[in-house]
Amino acid sequence: MSESFVCAERDPREAYRLLIGLIGPRPIGWISTISKAGVSNLAPYSFFNMFSMNPPILGFSAALNREASGKDSFRNVQETACFVHHVVTEDVIEVMNQSSAEYPPDVSEIEALGLTAVASDLVEAPRIQEAAVAIECRLFKTVSLGNQPGNGQLVLGEVLKIHFQRKEILGEDGLVREDQLRLLSRLGKTNYMRFGEVFAVPRPTV
Repeated sequence: MSESFVCAERDPREAYRLLIGLIGPRPIGWISTISKAGVSNLAPYSFFNMFSMNPPILGFSAALNREASGKDSFRNVQETACFVHHVVTEDVIEVMNQSSAEYPPDVSEIEALGLTAVASDLVEAPRIQEAAVAIECRLFKTVSLGNQPGNGQLVLGEVLKIHFQRKEILGEDGLVREDQLRLLSRLGKTNYMRFGEVFAVPRPTV
C-alpha cells in the first residue's frame, strides 16, 4: 500500500528529514566568509549547487536559527559581499564535519580547526590550503525565503576564480579528472556517499 505526505499538514522538520533522504546525493558547499571586523568563518552547507553557466553562479542556503537570526556565513556575506567554496573530498571529511559545530561569531573555525588560511586573489574571504579546489565568489544576490526559524536565506555568488590546489585533478584535456578528485556528497540523516562508479551516457539527437 502506498503512502503520501502532505507537507502543509505536518511539522516542517518532518518534511525536511524526508527530503534530505530523497534529494541526493547532494554536493556539499564548504563555505568560507569573513566579517567586516576581519573574523573568518568556515561552515558546510548541503543546500548547495551550481545555478548558471553565464554568468557562472554558485549558491548555498543558510537557514535562520531558533532566534530567527542569520548564521555567521550569511551575515558575513551581507557585510563583505563575497565567499569561497571549497570542494569536499574524502580526506577532509572529519574537519569539514567539525566545522559545522556552532562556534561563537568571534571565533574563526579556520584557526580553531588548525587549517591554513590563504589570501584569496579577488575577494576578501580567505581560502583554505587543505582543500583540493577553492572557488572565489562575489555576491550576486541574496533571496530570503522567509523570516521565521528554519527559513532559508539563499546566497548566490558569481564565480570569479577557481584554484586547483592539487595538480593531479586537471587532465591533459584541461577538464576535471573525477577519479582523482573523488568528491564526497551528502545523504539523509548523518550519512555521506563516497565517490563511486562513473559512466557516460551520450547526448541524444533528434
